[in-house]
Amino acid sequence: MNQFTKKTNPSAPGVETGRTKTPWVAGLLIKMVMMMIVIAAAFIARVHLNDKTEQLAREKSRIQEEIREKRTEIQTLVAQRETLRSWDNINAKIRQYNLALRAVNPSQVRYMKRFEGQVAAPSQYGGDTRVADTSAGAQQTSGGIR
Repeated sequence: MNQFTKKTNPSAPGVETGRTKTPWVAGLLIKMVMMMIVIAAAFIARVHLNDKTEQLAREKSRIQEEIREKRTEIQTLVAQRETLRSWDNINAKIRQYNLALRAVNPSQVRYMKRFEGQVAAPSQYGGDTRVADTSAGAQQTSGGIR
């Protein structure tokens, strides 16, 4: 205590006089509330992600079932196409509609070389693909048109 002024020594340096300190309980409560908010946000995020995961799993199952149905339909259509393309079916339709079609004469068949992925000029042919010759001379050599 100062003898002349009868005042006590000021509190710690840097602390303003006349201002009260925040009690330690308030600081603890603020920290606890913040931690609870973080925990609640993490919980809500986890619930949301679980919900989204289950929703996507249901959608995945639905799409897989659609894929299975489409594959079955494709297999059915391929089998039906092969049945319709069969020579027995074609002959039956020729007889049913009484079409004037006949087999190709061997002199009408030419062999051509097959080039995968590119178009070849006619001078490059000379290989192994069967192609019917539709020129007028080939029709005349086969005995005429019926």
